Amino acid sequence: MLFDPILTDALRDALPGLGDFFLLITQFGSELVFIGILLILFWTVNKKEAIYATFVLLFAILSNYWLKMMIANERPPASNWYPGTDPPNYSTPSGHSQNSASLYGWFAIRVKRWWMLLIAIVLTTLVGISRVYLGVHYIGDVLLGWGVGIVTVLAFYYLEKPVREFLSRFRYEYLMMVLAGIALGMLVLSWFLPQPPNDNFGAIGGITIGLAIGLALEYRFVNFDVKPLNEQRWRLVLRVIIGLVLVIGLMIGLGGVLPSEDLWLRAIRYALIAITGVFIWPLIFKHAKL
Repeated sequence: MLFDPILTDALRDALPGLGDFFLLITQFGSELVFIGILLILFWTVNKKEAIYATFVLLFAILSNYWLKMMIANERPPASNWYPGTDPPNYSTPSGHSQNSASLYGWFAIRVKRWWMLLIAIVLTTLVGISRVYLGVHYIGDVLLGWGVGIVTVLAFYYLEKPVREFLSRFRYEYLMMVLAGIALGMLVLSWFLPQPPNDNFGAIGGITIGLAIGLALEYRFVNFDVKPLNEQRWRLVLRVIIGLVLVIGLMIGLGGVLPSEDLWLRAIRYALIAITGVFIWPLIFKHAKL
């Protein structure tokens, strides 16, 4: 029953005509929305919290990739897919559901406010429902994704203090270089996998390398303050609007030059995007006094 596409038909019968709505909702579990949220948090709220939330999400994405490869459960029949959807690779667990539960759940446990918990529950639930409604996942995929996401949040929450204490012994720049080396090694090892990795693998590796390089450079040469000059909030608004236009434009523009079909080109694309988001744009807006 948990892996029966009949539930998609039942959901569509119960909620007719909401396909386009759920196409929109499912984007709250997509990389574009996640990148936007984390960059806004990094630029305007709290750099350290943004960095830690990013690593929670990266762990969720990577663990989801390996779980899918190990379980190797096929997607629901393509005849069930809603027009405009074309999901890659395997089905179990749902990446959108797991990643949403991980990131929004992390925000809820860190903010410790009822409204953030409510937002996390609503968004995570709607994203999961959207995956079944659109016919790209079984309900079992969604439930497993939610479960793994919750475990991820709890693990990071309870391990945060000892991990921070251990890492505080080392220089920040060295830690970032080690992280970049690990990500690069992961990409190299992908050559020896029994089957070629999907494009998400290149994105994970590229983002991790880009973050490591960009954060080390930002720490050394920029070290901006999230508070705007003279507490003028309009500067933050410009910081966000221009920054998002720059990053999204880069994502779209580089897509034609560095296509997803090649693992290494996709990794380079996402590394450049990450470096732009955490180093180049902060360098610009600091000097522009935004």
